[in-house]
Amino acid sequence: MKKEFMHQVLKQLLKRIFQFLGSLFLLGCLFLLLALVLSSIPVNKSFAQTDTSDVQIFVTDNGVHTDIVVPVRTALLDWRTRLPLDQYADADSSYTHVGFGWGDRRFYMKTPEWKDLRPGVFVTALFWPTRSAMHVHYVPRPLTVNKYQRPVQLSQEQYRQLVAFLQQSFQQQDGEFILIPGAGYSGEDNFYEAHGRFYILRNCNNWTNRGLKEAGVKTAFWAPIPYAIMRHLR
Repeated sequence: MKKEFMHQVLKQLLKRIFQFLGSLFLLGCLFLLLALVLSSIPVNKSFAQTDTSDVQIFVTDNGVHTDIVVPVRTALLDWRTRLPLDQYADADSSYTHVGFGWGDRRFYMKTPEWKDLRPGVFVTALFWPTRSAMHVHYVPRPLTVNKYQRPVQLSQEQYRQLVAFLQQSFQQQDGEFILIPGAGYSGEDNFYEAHGRFYILRNCNNWTNRGLKEAGVKTAFWAPIPYAIMRHLR
């Protein structure tokens, strides 16, 4: 009798597990379908890049996450005044660009490479609104144009809008970005406290997409995956 009872319990448990996995699979398929449909709807359709535009930025894609990369210094702003080089052990005044990304604070800082991914960190970031962080990295030389690093030419006013978006993404204290000490992957990058909560419908790629929208760049209506952004920058 006891053996039969345990068999029934195990059977019900397995059934629930398979139902749960099936639900996750269906949600994943729905998410990807929505991403493909909504990312095909462009905004700022009148945007046109020209060789005479004032500032060249890049949007980069590592397969999962996108960043916005801008010149260290332009007529509008020298980012070293907001992101002092003394906070970056291996960066110096010869570095030409600085990259920005926004994302889940714990996932960002605990997962420098995909081999470091932990299931608990992944599940929490995926399903629960979590604290966010800004990731900043200094880039030593101009980027090479390829399918993972797409250039975007902006006017001075468009770049001004993008700079405002980037700066507003940081939490600030006494007019300075709030550094998270000792959290960077190397001497060329750092993490800072950020505004906003991270969740699956408002993730790192949506942040990049919002920045491009603010700058008037042609991009997707909704962009939870890198492809949704990069497809409009070809």
